[in-house]
Amino acid sequence: MAGSSRHRGVFLAAALMVVAAFSLVPGVASASGGGGCGGPVTDEAGTRVKIESYCFTPTIVRVEPGDAVTFANMDAAPHTVLGANGAWGSYDVLKRGREATYTFAEAGVFPYVCTYHPGMVGTVVVGIALDQEGEVGPQARRALRLVEALKLETNLPIETWDESGTTAAARAMGGTSENLDARAAAVILQEFLDARNR
Repeated sequence: MAGSSRHRGVFLAAALMVVAAFSLVPGVASASGGGGCGGPVTDEAGTRVKIESYCFTPTIVRVEPGDAVTFANMDAAPHTVLGANGAWGSYDVLKRGREATYTFAEAGVFPYVCTYHPGMVGTVVVGIALDQEGEVGPQARRALRLVEALKLETNLPIETWDESGTTAAARAMGGTSENLDARAAAVILQEFLDARNR
């Protein structure tokens, strides 16, 4: 009888260890690149990021050097905004209805997370985005070469403008896909004119 009781105890301990081991196996991640909300990544120019439904919106915000970006928590849940390696942002709790503002003085790519909610991520892109080696990427280099060539040929002032988010804005205007580029160009021109009139 004593051997049987000991055998049951060993069996019970082994069963508990198996259950514990399976509970530690990671499951399917519930968060995605859409800021933890499972939605698509959004990419827009602006200086405001809304925190809502466990998402940073836009996921990628594009600003110019010296701009301040405000993060506004609309969720009932608390959140944080902390840059990679704690280089900027804060562990401080951002409660519902509260805002935090951070200024980005230099060009670069600045990823951030909510430390409370894994997968809730975003990025601030300041100026021209750099590649992993810290260099201007090939598409941006071509655009900058074109700008320099136009300046030399025309002797006219040329200003560059961030077009991110303009295709989405053009789609929201309605119309056919045939004139999508024309609508996006109109959005770019209007953004430029609005910025000049501020």
